[in-house]
Amino acid sequence: MFKERNIEEIWGKYENFLKQFNNENINRMLEDKGQRIITTSMTQRDKEPFCGIGGIVDYSLELARAANKLNKVYEFNISNASIIKCALLSVIGRIGTLDVDRLVNKDSDWHKEKLGQYYEWNEKCPKYRTQDMTLWYIQHYNIPLTWEEWSAIKLVSESNTEITSFYSQDRSNIMLIMQMAHDVVIKIEKDKISGFYVTPF
Repeated sequence: MFKERNIEEIWGKYENFLKQFNNENINRMLEDKGQRIITTSMTQRDKEPFCGIGGIVDYSLELARAANKLNKVYEFNISNASIIKCALLSVIGRIGTLDVDRLVNKDSDWHKEKLGQYYEWNEKCPKYRTQDMTLWYIQHYNIPLTWEEWSAIKLVSESNTEITSFYSQDRSNIMLIMQMAHDVVIKIEKDKISGFYVTPF
């Protein structure tokens, strides 16, 4: 069975961090999509990172924590506000379109018991890349980003792709920090799932 989370606690942290911006557009997004954000799983199977209710919020909070630690280690002096904004908004595109969820509950008990698969792709949801939909939501709600923040969100989970290589000569410090933080967070979660977890911090 996938990880059970204290949904009230992690949503409280997520919401409070974003409300510190005192931005009416961020607050409107939280009001409109908060229920979907907190209930969305990051992945489909219980052996995959951040599966289950609260998955994308849990991931986003861990991403912010890891990015903040790495920022201090490398002395990049990236503002805490930029780290929080990039981390907490980075995967909201996983909820789906404005009206259609990207993942739906798996009905098959066999898939749950034998494969640990609790979610499946929603056939009613159009295909898209998560980061593209994330940036579309940010645009839709008119949430301001710097170019460095935009590119960091665009590439946060693209550590080893052709897309990243295109930007390789122009990577900002926040882009590097977010990519490293993503890799760290995913590795830690995989290690926890497999039972070989050793904290790197």
